[in-house]
Amino acid sequence: MLMRDFARSCVWSCAVVGSLLAGGARAEEGEVAPIKFSGFGTLGASYQRTPGVVFRRDIAQPKGARSGQLSFEPDSMLGIQASAWSGQLVEASLQAVSRQTVTGNYDPQLTWGYLKLNLDEAASVRVGRLGVEMYMQGDSAEIGYANLLIRQPVLFYPRSHDGIDAEVTHPLGAGTLRVKGMFGYVQGKLVTYSEPYDCGGSRLRGGLAEYAQDGWTVRVADASLHLAHEIPGVQIDALRQALLSFAPNGAAIVNRLAMQGRQMGYRSFSVAYDSGPLQGLVSYNQLSSPGWSSQESMFFQTGYRLGKVTPYLALSDTRTPQDHIPTGLPNLPLTAVLNQGAAHAQTVTQVNQSALTLGARYELGRNLALKAQVDRIRYITPLSINDSLQSSIPVDSRGYKAMTLYSVALDFVF
Repeated sequence: MLMRDFARSCVWSCAVVGSLLAGGARAEEGEVAPIKFSGFGTLGASYQRTPGVVFRRDIAQPKGARSGQLSFEPDSMLGIQASAWSGQLVEASLQAVSRQTVTGNYDPQLTWGYLKLNLDEAASVRVGRLGVEMYMQGDSAEIGYANLLIRQPVLFYPRSHDGIDAEVTHPLGAGTLRVKGMFGYVQGKLVTYSEPYDCGGSRLRGGLAEYAQDGWTVRVADASLHLAHEIPGVQIDALRQALLSFAPNGAAIVNRLAMQGRQMGYRSFSVAYDSGPLQGLVSYNQLSSPGWSSQESMFFQTGYRLGKVTPYLALSDTRTPQDHIPTGLPNLPLTAVLNQGAAHAQTVTQVNQSALTLGARYELGRNLALKAQVDRIRYITPLSINDSLQSSIPVDSRGYKAMTLYSVALDFVF
């Protein structure tokens, strides 16, 4: 099923490129703007042997690597890009990506589609569907060839928004300062309890400041997201009704679980170095929202190129205090299910997961790289893992579990 969907996506992408090429030929005959085409992709495989566990690349995927089964689902993807220019003033760009969607298929999704106005050499404005550039390399998360690791451990969700952004660059000392602001309405769906959660229509505002000099890059970013919708599903509706009807603290728990109208804040500070054979990145990220405990993430990666091979090491850690609001009901046979359901629902936003990653990247040729990676992941309440056995344990009785994930990936650009 996976390879069939992936092949269908390849055919779709080729058809789009073909139509654009035809348009480009007509444009050339009419002496209009030139068009540039490019693409990228990853053929990835993952394997793990932890009972009850499904490993996913991110929270937009419903499927992943099951225990004892080789899976191509988490990391395999294909993308195409097209750009056209009208002189030096206007640029149009689009990017379509085929990867596992929230419904489990590989239907291509438009992730970029914008017009860019270059006001001068140092200032520009873009309008349309844009990537959300919150974290370092956040605008290239799907382009495996542009990343040292097979997958980025820290990402901003959702990944794109329909709106506007503007940036200005200016020389400062021996380096360059870049300032960027963004506004729009995000697009995309995430996996939740039962039905996918639609982020569409949620308002995004944010900005970043970045300074680069002699291989060093320092970035500070801040954004807020105002959610437009509530989490759907019969399961969560039944939980809300039961809490409001029977639990003394039901209203407080329902308020904590509410998504519609919720304001979420994102902050990030990153320092990166890339010069000669050495590259590295350190990043601190925080997610906060009224009534929630703040989620904090730390990430470190480094690699050193030795000819065609680049061994790398990465460490990541995401923590959230597990401060659950009790229902106020005694833990009797008739109320135990409600107590456990309320506590489990509150853990959805409380990620506690860390990982040690070891790997190597081998340059097979121009625009082609092979990676092999091992992740040792520890968690109580994970983000990228579905653990049916852990979910069945009462929240207050859960301890840290560990799993080992083996991955290989062939990354390419064209």
